[in-house]
Amino acid sequence: MYRIVVLRRLALAAMLLAFCVVVFGAYVRLTDAGLGCPDWPGCYGHVTPAAAAAADAGTTDSPLHLGKAWREMIHRYGASTLGLLILVMAALAWRWRRHGDAPLALPLVLVGLVIFQGM
Repeated sequence: MYRIVVLRRLALAAMLLAFCVVVFGAYVRLTDAGLGCPDWPGCYGHVTPAAAAAADAGTTDSPLHLGKAWREMIHRYGASTLGLLILVMAALAWRWRRHGDAPLALPLVLVGLVIFQGM
């Protein structure tokens, strides 16, 4: 019984985070910050835009706009956390598949959708 409660709580957290990622993604798009950091997973080879700005402080023709870069990176961090939550749900469903009370198909379909979306 506790297995299904854990999966439901993870699913609720993932649903709320997915809503936040979608809304924040719209904000990123509307503020034209979609390519604030063009490389992935970092920002111009750094973990945060602040580190990229500090490394790029001596140049005058910097393409980095710090506000846009932060918006883009926060969106990436949220989406990555959502992907991690989906992987955790799928791993737990796979681990508990013999008990029969945890659904297996839906978490695996979600993992497939996330991989497809990432491609």
